[in-house]
Parts: sequence; C-alpha cells; structure tokens
Amino acid sequence: MKKILIATLCLLLACSMLLVSTGCAQVSAAELSAGYTRNVEGEPEMDGDFAASAADFALTLFRETLDGDKDNQLISPLSAMLCLALVANGADGETLAQMESAFGMDIETLNESLYAYTKGLYSAENCKTSIANSIWFRDAEYFTVREAFLQTNANWYDAQVYQAPFDESTQRDINNWVKENTDGMIDSILDKPPSAATVMYLINTLVFDAKWQTKYEKSDIRDRTFTNADGSRATVDMMYSEESTLLYGEDFLGFAKDYEGIAYSFVGLLPDDENADILEFAASLTGEGWMTMWNSRRDAPVDVGIPEFSYDDYCSLVDALESMGMVDMFSPFHADFSKLGDAGDQPIFCSSVEQKTFIDVSRNGTKAAAVTWISLECGSAAPMESYTVILDRPFVYAIVDNATGLPLFIGVVSHL
Repeated sequence: MKKILIATLCLLLACSMLLVSTGCAQVSAAELSAGYTRNVEGEPEMDGDFAASAADFALTLFRETLDGDKDNQLISPLSAMLCLALVANGADGETLAQMESAFGMDIETLNESLYAYTKGLYSAENCKTSIANSIWFRDAEYFTVREAFLQTNANWYDAQVYQAPFDESTQRDINNWVKENTDGMIDSILDKPPSAATVMYLINTLVFDAKWQTKYEKSDIRDRTFTNADGSRATVDMMYSEESTLLYGEDFLGFAKDYEGIAYSFVGLLPDDENADILEFAASLTGEGWMTMWNSRRDAPVDVGIPEFSYDDYCSLVDALESMGMVDMFSPFHADFSKLGDAGDQPIFCSSVEQKTFIDVSRNGTKAAAVTWISLECGSAAPMESYTVILDRPFVYAIVDNATGLPLFIGVVSHL
C-alpha cells in the first residue's frame, strides 16, 4: 500500500512538472467556444483590392502612431486590423461606416478577405506564423452578447469565447492566454482586474518565428559603429550578407532578405540623405508608395548589413484610429454596437484599443509577437449639460460669503 501511495505521488508530481514545462495556461473562465464553430459554406477568395486597401491601412496606422519621444517603435498592422475586425462585426450605423471607410472595404469583404489571407499565410517548422483570437465577456445579468456576433467571429476568425466574472481570476486568465499564444514573448496585457464598467475584451495575437533562408556564419558578424539619431554612437554586432532583391524609391534604397521557406522577408529601407530625420522619412511612406516600391523590386546584388537588435513596444491606438476616421466607436454618446450585445439603457463603446509588440532580430533569425486588445465598456447615455460664460462684455461681479451667500463686495465692470 505504501509503495502504491508513493508511486501515485510521484505520478502526480511528474504530471504537475509536465504542465509547468509545457507552459499550458490554466483558464478558469467558462469557455463557450465549442458552441461556436465555423458554419460557412465554401472557401472565399481574397478581394482583388484587398492588398492595396490593407497596405494603405497599415502605412496610415504606422504614420499615425509614430512618436517623436520614442527611440524605437514597432506596430503590427495585421494584428490591429484583425482585432478591429472582431469588434466591427458588432458595429452598425455610422460607427460601422467609419470603420469600413478606414479599412477601405465593407465588413463582408473584410471578413472574407482576412479569412482567405490569414489562412494562406505560410507556416512551417522553421518559419512559424500563428494567429489567435478570443472574446471575453462579463458574466452579468445586465449584459447580453448577441449570438450572431459570436458566430460571425467564429466563422471568419475562429475566435475563442469565454464568459468570465471580470475579477482577479479574469485578469490572470487573460494574461495566461496572451502568454501562451505569443510563445511567452509577451507575458501580460492587464496589470489590474477589469474595471466595473468593462464588459468585454476582444484580443488578437500574432506570432512570427523564423530562421534565415541562408544561415549566417561566424565570420559574417563583425563589430560596427551605429550612429544614433541624436548623433551619439554605439558599437553593434552587424550581420553582413549579399542579397539579391533591391528595393528603391525617390529618396531611399532598400533590400529584402528571405526567411526559410522564402515566404517572408526582412525589409530594410535607408534614406539617401545621411542626415534625414528618420521619423519624417517614416511618415512619408504611404500604402500606395509601399505597394509601388514592392511591385518595382528587382533582382540585383545588394551588400547588406543588419544589426542585431531586440526590444518591445506599447502604444494606444485610439488617437491614430480617430485620426483615420474611427471616431464614434470611442464615444458613449455616438457608438453603435447594437449588433454586439445589449446592456439595457447603457450604451456600449470602446474605451481603449492597445497593442504590445516584441521583436528580436539575431544571427539565428527573427522572433516577433504582437497582441492587440480592445476594451468595451458600458456608460451613461445621458449627456451632461454644457454651459459657457465668457466675460467679454460689461458684467457684474461680487465677493461672496459662501456660508450665507451674501456678497461682501459687489460691482459692475463696464470698461476695461
């Protein structure tokens, strides 16, 4: 009996160690995903104008998120578009119209094209791309999610569905889900439990992990001085190679370097002017210009140097999206998410759209991850009355005893 007990304990210990070593996230929220599986006939194709519209969205978002106070910046337009598509399927009226205008296509075309595009993304052992989507909604009597909203996002985005209490356990569950679906590159997005007003999170994760098509040899990596934007200098490990794809524009040269499988490449663009402001250069890039550059690339020998680097980034996308025309979705007085759910007489609106990113470029390849998340809240629909008093003409004034309301002094100003 004692031997059996010891063996059982050893087995339990081994199982627990296996769970830890595999990094499987334990989610306590009620997963409802099984009730929402894809239910669409046929396999749609990507719209012919999708690439141009998606490029315009990507470069516009990049331009709008550039921050002069940051040294290094990174966004994932694809992760952002996927996450916004999730919430767009719950939008209606002018809110939806503004989102469709920013996307450059209607919601049906967006759903079908993103489905076809992401399904066609190459992924292999040494060149992994991975996408995951999830919807988390508050378990509360006053908030009801539309079944059609959840089904649509299951059809096109394979979104996992969780009903949760939105307390400390939900914070832990969401962070565990993010960590697992970014291969540990991003370990959390919530630093505190959801607020009392938060009723839903929509989350997208995107992972890229690829080795170079041509491996760097030790002799290919040498020290080199890197000049920073402020004129200071640093010594970096520079990876040298000869590539065969030249990219160019009116004021820059660039290259593309393949990852294993030749389905993806690292693109580097360098302004011709050594003194050019890199943020101004980045802001000059447009979707049309990017596609023109890419479609004009040509085969030519290019001596390339890529410094090894690694960093993470965070940004709120609200200002950028508002600049792109998505305004109503952030207003409790104008947002229309009637296709998403019902909160009684309380409006549903987006309180935040945020993104975290990570990248590591080294001699072994490139690892990158992004997570974009949208918070939805319920707020009061009754607007506060607004008043304006501008003393720009003759007026009366007083100094008043607040306890009684009696004026200690009172006067008139008729000329200044």
